[in-house]
Amino acid sequence: MIDVATEALAISGYQVRYIEMPWLRAIHQAREGKVHAIVGAFKDDAPDFLFPKVPILRLSPNTLFTLSDNTWTYKNQHSLNKVRLGAVQGYDYGHLLNAYIKSHRSSPNKYITLITGDDVVARSLRLLTSKRIDAYVDAGPVVWYQAKQLGISDKIKSVGSVSPLEPAYIAFSPRLENSEQLTLALDLGVLRLQLDGRLASIAEKYGLRDEHYR
Repeated sequence: MIDVATEALAISGYQVRYIEMPWLRAIHQAREGKVHAIVGAFKDDAPDFLFPKVPILRLSPNTLFTLSDNTWTYKNQHSLNKVRLGAVQGYDYGHLLNAYIKSHRSSPNKYITLITGDDVVARSLRLLTSKRIDAYVDAGPVVWYQAKQLGISDKIKSVGSVSPLEPAYIAFSPRLENSEQLTLALDLGVLRLQLDGRLASIAEKYGLRDEHYR
């Protein structure tokens, strides 16, 4: 998303500076107007924010991953009781999975491990490969990209999603006066990248399929 935003906003003369921080802190900082936007937001994450009309990607926020040799697959909510699940504190995984995490995170059986802080995807994948968790849930392309960076793409597999693809956005601060202007500039730039084929080129670099960005 950062690559797309950088090129899209550059068309209108804006320069993007990306700061990595924990998700809940990012939402708070943007809500207070200390940063302009948050990356990879679904509309339920921050409904008071300003969202562009054109989503950058379509993702499932709750694709499940295991080690390649694990025989478990996701069938329904009850099947989650058979694994130790890793998830990120503060992420919106949709109604069903949010309810499951809320009801099990204090379980003495340690069904849920909630990850907080920086670099959560890489840290979660390390928990998975070290077998400290059995499954990890996140947006599929995000996990595959990080797995490629860590050199572990062949060690993990996708075993199902709890919900279908949803539009994902860069969402802008409700506090800052230029947020509406920035959403319009991003929409304009993304449409330009779609028309000239540049968006497809960026998506292919990250292994994304047509369904994720068209």
